[in-house]
Amino acid sequence: MDIGILLQFFEENGYVGLFLWLWLGIFGLPVPNEIISMSVGLASSQKVLNPYLTFIVTLAGIFAALTTSYVMGRFVGRPLLKFFTKRPKFANAIDTSLKLMDKYKAQSLLLSYFVPGLRTFVPFLYGFSRLSFRNFTLYAYSGAFIWLSLMYSAGFLFGDHLEEIIQYGKMAIILGVLVVGAAGIVWMLWKKTHKKANSGKNKDINLLAVEEWVYSETSQQK
Repeated sequence: MDIGILLQFFEENGYVGLFLWLWLGIFGLPVPNEIISMSVGLASSQKVLNPYLTFIVTLAGIFAALTTSYVMGRFVGRPLLKFFTKRPKFANAIDTSLKLMDKYKAQSLLLSYFVPGLRTFVPFLYGFSRLSFRNFTLYAYSGAFIWLSLMYSAGFLFGDHLEEIIQYGKMAIILGVLVVGAAGIVWMLWKKTHKKANSGKNKDINLLAVEEWVYSETSQQK
């Protein structure tokens, strides 16, 4: 989608439109969150939107999307998983999500927002596994906040060249630098919380049961 169209949409629909776009994005809107977040950063730098309010509304929309995914997993996870595992694209994302969850436990919620495709399924699967809402918000919201801070700042600082960045692939370079910086922050947070998370993981999640159920559904379909 053309960046100008996005900026026009935000200018015409304001903060409500921005919130709804990010929230409903979990249902398959075609514009990646990276582009949206960098675009609102650009709009803020051009005074089209208020920088502080825009960041808060964007973060709220992301939090709403993550929470919706978690709630859907918790209350209607079983029928939705049956639907997802029948479709190769979703089944592959679920398989990758489970591997990430198995390796990093609840910290995978923090890491997953940096991986398109997993940022929706990891919260969903943790909702299905009945991770406590407190731990869900701690890790999922922290990851989203760090990610948005990086993307929004990139749009604010480099937004005038956003079209060229996307067109010529320079975006990958900028994102690579941002991801390296984010990885350092994530690693420090992970080290700090690792001991606490491991001590309480058996009480908070039943990941093994989720894995067994998903893989049994997949094997039955083959």
